[in-house]
Amino acid sequence: MDWPSLVRRYVWDEEKTPYLVRSERLTPAQARSELFVYAFLLAILASVVTVVATLGQGRTGALASPASALYAVTILLGAIVLGTTATPAAAWYCATAPAATWLAAVFGAFRPGMEVGERLVVAVTGALWMAYAVRVVRIARRLHQPG
Repeated sequence: MDWPSLVRRYVWDEEKTPYLVRSERLTPAQARSELFVYAFLLAILASVVTVVATLGQGRTGALASPASALYAVTILLGAIVLGTTATPAAAWYCATAPAATWLAAVFGAFRPGMEVGERLVVAVTGALWMAYAVRVVRIARRLHQPG
C-alpha cells in the first residue's frame, strides 16, 4: 500500500482541504469542504455526548445533567445546518461547543476529582478547538459575503 497517496486522497488533499491555508485564500469549494468536514466531526461528537448523557452514563459531572443532553442535541442540529448551508449563524452557534467544553474542563465539571494534568490536557485541547472554531466562523462569514 502507498500510505502517502492514501492520506493525500482521503485526509489531506491540497485541492479540497488545505488546512494550513489562511481562510481568506480558500476557494468557495475548499471553504465548503472544510466546513462540511468540521460539521461532520462535530455532529459525531455531539451524537456521542447526547447518547451518553441520555443513557445516564455520565453519572457524575457535567454529563449527568439533562441540560447537557439538550445542549448536545442543539449542537448536533447546528452542525447539520452548518454542514448543509454553511451559514455564519450556525458557525457561531457551533463555536459555543468548544467554549462550553473548555469551561467545563477548567472548572472540573467533567469528572469531579480530575488531576491537574488531566485538566490541563483537556483545557489545552479545548483552547485549540476554540481557535479552530474561530477559523470556521471566518470561513462561513466569508462564504456569505456579497461580492
